[in-house]
Amino acid sequence: MARTNGGGAQTQWVDVDGRRIQLTHLDKVLYPETGTTKAEVLAYYAAVAEHLLPHVADRPVTRKRWVHGVGTAASPESGFFQKDLGASAPDWVQRLPLEHSDHTNEYPIVDDLATLTWLAQLGALELHVPQWRFGRSGERRPPDRLVLDLDPGEGVSLAECAGVAGLARAVLVDMGLDPVPLTSGSKGIHLYAALDGRQSSEEVSLVAHELARALSADEPGLVVSEMSKQRRTGKVFVDWSQNNGSKTTIAPFSLRGRSRPTVSAPRRWEELDDPGLAQLEFSAVLERLADGEDPLRVLGDPRPSITIRPSEHEDRLVEYRRKRDAERTPEPVPDGPPSPAAAGAPPSFVIQRHDARKLHHDFRLEHDGVLVSWALPKGVPTDPSSNHLAVRTEDHPIEYGSFEGTIPAGEYGAGEVTIWDAGTYELEKWRDDEVIGTLHGRAGGALGGPMRFALIRTAGGTGREAPSWLIHRMRAPGDPPAPPVARPRGIPTPCSRVSRHPASWSTTVPGRSR
Repeated sequence: MARTNGGGAQTQWVDVDGRRIQLTHLDKVLYPETGTTKAEVLAYYAAVAEHLLPHVADRPVTRKRWVHGVGTAASPESGFFQKDLGASAPDWVQRLPLEHSDHTNEYPIVDDLATLTWLAQLGALELHVPQWRFGRSGERRPPDRLVLDLDPGEGVSLAECAGVAGLARAVLVDMGLDPVPLTSGSKGIHLYAALDGRQSSEEVSLVAHELARALSADEPGLVVSEMSKQRRTGKVFVDWSQNNGSKTTIAPFSLRGRSRPTVSAPRRWEELDDPGLAQLEFSAVLERLADGEDPLRVLGDPRPSITIRPSEHEDRLVEYRRKRDAERTPEPVPDGPPSPAAAGAPPSFVIQRHDARKLHHDFRLEHDGVLVSWALPKGVPTDPSSNHLAVRTEDHPIEYGSFEGTIPAGEYGAGEVTIWDAGTYELEKWRDDEVIGTLHGRAGGALGGPMRFALIRTAGGTGREAPSWLIHRMRAPGDPPAPPVARPRGIPTPCSRVSRHPASWSTTVPGRSR
């Protein structure tokens, strides 16, 4: 994650995934009631990054900053919202413009730990995002999730919000959706449900509004759907409006600028039945994640960032070049887009041993003029009974197939690269979610002969958009029989979650009578 390169307790320069960031005032207390320091906030965001980033990646991030800390319950400090990225941002922070009614802001795209760390260094305790993502050309895509904010009015407890969450869940399940609850870190509860991207923000808002009205009609003494604050006393306000394309919601796993370091935290449904239900602080969230608990995983992980989503006619090496400085790394860095493959030549492959922050192997297949690449944290599987994780990375130039050398410290992927095996391969199938072929490596090479393999996408996105795959070494002639390997079920994609949806929603809630 981060490597200290010097400095004292107050200021340090760190390397975060190849980006050099100055951290200042690390001992500043940002939450006086608990004594939580800036260093602890930075450590929290580093620890939860793999869980948080999938829910903010590709979205314009509005930050709420508390430069001098949040104050106390008796004397709170006011944070301030920041939308525009600002001229002082490092040039490596990805950004996209978004037009508003009378101006345009440039928003940061928070898809990596380095950007998340830089924002936390600026006192951005809260991250707020809409329910939609940017597309490959910077356009606003349809929302990929629906959110309901259950906000308790005066005299209403979190337990009553939990009761309304159960009522809303029943309606959403009737609609073919499977919501996940989060205690918001503030006062109420958020419900998220994955969508398949076929409805606009306007259509989703209309349905969410009608759902809120239906709940209010069924439970008029408990639920209110009108925006008027005067009507919320003693009731739970079901805020449907955050599905509007112009609105934002606190991101899952974001800290809150309250008097204590609470978090927008995913919860299990059975927890909502606990009469002692309370908001969670960051230490409790870290304990849960250490135990492998993240109920929000069911929403899928559509990462990585939009810069790895070129169309068929775009330069597929843009992301590769963005991460490398040709003046500072011995890696091949072509100036332009890849050249077409030679007609009739068998496609090449290379497996490189990469001794970087963590030793791993890089598995690269020539396809469409580039080396399509996966990182193998546990290396190449040695027998058909053991599948290994394969993480999709950026496309590499064909020239990388012969690269061996040392990538200097401070550069992306710093470490020693050697060729483990290389050669050509026979392709049987290439689909967005599955690749099958046979590798023919060097005589006496590390593969030990031809290797038939299958790469299978396991979660989120399609093709180059999907980071999580498995690599399976398929049985060779003479191997003992083995049961067939079922396609990994992985994490359900948003589309599979709502396969029962009609092609377009009306403004009535299916399964409800009025």
